[in-house]
Amino acid sequence: MSLVYTEIIIKGEPFYLLPQKAAYRPLQKQLILSDIHLGKASHFRKQGIAMPPQSHLRDIDRIHFLIDKYNPETVLLLGDLFHSEYNNEWLWFKSMLMTYPRVQFVLLEGNHDILPRGTYVIPNLMKIGLLEEQYIIFSHHPLSDQRKLNICGHVHPGIKVSGKARESVTLPCFAMSETHFIMPAFGDLTGLSMINIREQQRIFVALSDSVVEIDF
Repeated sequence: MSLVYTEIIIKGEPFYLLPQKAAYRPLQKQLILSDIHLGKASHFRKQGIAMPPQSHLRDIDRIHFLIDKYNPETVLLLGDLFHSEYNNEWLWFKSMLMTYPRVQFVLLEGNHDILPRGTYVIPNLMKIGLLEEQYIIFSHHPLSDQRKLNICGHVHPGIKVSGKARESVTLPCFAMSETHFIMPAFGDLTGLSMINIREQQRIFVALSDSVVEIDF
């Protein structure tokens, strides 16, 4: 699995944008993920939609990889950790948390995080609404009318990239404007929403082995 990242500066602080559709803050020792949507594979199967075997474990495996590589003190989950009702995917996630008892996982509640309250009672998991710092405010949904840069998820940002032969591909991306930094959806089974390029200052596409800034 690739370790190539792109470093950018946000509010005077380095952030590593990772091809695994995550970000790492080396000064804070913080790994940031958004919109994992665990349980979506099981949800599809219950709807009669065929899914590849063990597809629900790919996201868990990538989280293990990132934690083992960067050794964060905290993992910040920007909402929509789980997709639907309680099932085996949650048990796999809980087992992962128990593997890293010294890592604090912080979940910012998203619109899909509706499991019973007791489900989230795990020693190293904290569920909150917003996380506010001196220059940055973290949330699931993009916030409006805030004075700090809002790092958020929910949107599942994507961009269509075209080639010289008129072929095109839609790819997940990090999208940065004057007021927001929108994280890509981490989960393999999440869809993409095309962003308005005119509203962005910078766009970074998450490829399979690197993160590339797009000129527009």
